[in-house]
Amino acid sequence: MNMTKEFLALLTQDPQAAKRQIMEDPSSSYWIKQAIVDLSRRDPLDVLYEMDLLLNLFEAINDRLLGFTPHPHSRIRQITPAPDSQPDSEELFDQYPGEIEIGGILDRLFLPEFLTTLQGASVCLGWNSDLFAPESEQQLLQALDRSHHLHFYNSLALEGEFDLLETWLVQHQLPFRRTSKGSTLYQAERVEFRRGLTTPQCMTIDGSGQDLIARDELRAVYRYLKEGRPDDATVRLEQVMGVSLQPLPLFQIANTVPCEPGTMMHLTS
Repeated sequence: MNMTKEFLALLTQDPQAAKRQIMEDPSSSYWIKQAIVDLSRRDPLDVLYEMDLLLNLFEAINDRLLGFTPHPHSRIRQITPAPDSQPDSEELFDQYPGEIEIGGILDRLFLPEFLTTLQGASVCLGWNSDLFAPESEQQLLQALDRSHHLHFYNSLALEGEFDLLETWLVQHQLPFRRTSKGSTLYQAERVEFRRGLTTPQCMTIDGSGQDLIARDELRAVYRYLKEGRPDDATVRLEQVMGVSLQPLPLFQIANTVPCEPGTMMHLTS
């Protein structure tokens, strides 16, 4: 697929439509389609910086092959509005602070896969700190907080979430608590997951972390009580408040998959 005038115009007017056009175009290579799928799960700013690095690297390699002197330079423009400029009515990216605490027992068998997932999740050990990409169990345990949970931050998380990481945690039944501070377009929320659930529980919260329940939901509960329907009121209140959850367990790494005699796992354990 080439950078035609029509495609350039589409990039200006509707980037998501441009992405769909690439994915649907038979002439687009498998590599670029797979790259779009993988990179769409990442923080957009992280993708820009890493793509800028790759572009400079391969331009330099190509220049040397052609006998030219490489002239690396960043193509990333300043995206923060100037102090005297008026912000657009919509935010450039739906990015705002999010943090996630992880507990439970991680089987050592899944440790390499978990580390790979973390490396693509754009996590930090504090607000506005460097990206944290552990490569070993010892490095991973540096993320333990005082409550003995893995604790990660991202001050510019896409929609305040850690989508790739959260999906992995649910699939492997590792408990977590994710808190997103929200923005002018999104309400702050707290998402909880515990072993045995099929999907995480989400609760809208205020700026101080207190649960928020919509007035209409409480009106429905009140109406049931006035009508002498306490059982319906209880069911409705449980739906609004969610299932009662146990505290987030401590994070541990252990060998939980039994090793059968005669297997490779048994020989290496």
